[in-house]
Amino acid sequence: MRTLLLEEMTSPQIRKTIGEGYRTVIVAAGSIEQHGKHLPIGMDTMGAYSMALSIAEGLGHTLVAPVIRPGCSDHHMSFSGTISISAELLKELCRAYCRCLYQHGFETIVLIACHGGNIEPMKEVAPELDEELPCKVVSPVLLPDPRVEEATDPILARYGVTREEGGIHSGFVETSELLASSYAHLVDMSAVQRGFVGDVWTRIAEVTRDGRYNLADISPVGVLGDPTKASAEAGFALQAATDPVYLEIVREALQAHAGEGQG
Repeated sequence: MRTLLLEEMTSPQIRKTIGEGYRTVIVAAGSIEQHGKHLPIGMDTMGAYSMALSIAEGLGHTLVAPVIRPGCSDHHMSFSGTISISAELLKELCRAYCRCLYQHGFETIVLIACHGGNIEPMKEVAPELDEELPCKVVSPVLLPDPRVEEATDPILARYGVTREEGGIHSGFVETSELLASSYAHLVDMSAVQRGFVGDVWTRIAEVTRDGRYNLADISPVGVLGDPTKASAEAGFALQAATDPVYLEIVREALQAHAGEGQG
């Protein structure tokens, strides 16, 4: 296979590849949102391609659809460049993707949220599509799974970084991962700034009003974590630790769906 990305294949190549048994496809949803002063606004979309390709390679006979973007990023709208869509629009995009992909012959569709704001809409729409279409549709939750933190903890400790400094947005982890990618040239390490470092979930709860919050109220620089120690070396180590965990979570979701079908 020259590529697993549908967008890099011709229509006849896709038809031939599906006929050869590549009947599983990953639909990842990233975002277009601020990532501090040092990371590009496409960070989550770039990361989504990396994550989806790694999972596709691990599953075997799996292709990757064009990453959905923008995502649900209202809490970043105080920062220039952010483009946000509603949860319902994201669901409708997932419906359009899945209906088309099923029509072309895919039998299993894996919806993956690669940005926190996309998780709930994708979790909600997956069972609807699974019931509507004569194919499997699952949406395993990867980002908040405790196994991911357990996998990254030894790497963070190796570099003298706490979980809070690792961060959940533009901190040590995301910055290191982009430095370890083909997008490394887009990282401006001269502009890195330490952001909010503390109990981020408690702080989010404190500033949330009517179910909404503004990330600028937590971190004026738009960073949750500390990217100042980030490095490509750490990024490669983090990816090596987390990629098998993401693959395991997806496999579990597919096995659980198979078990439900047998029941």
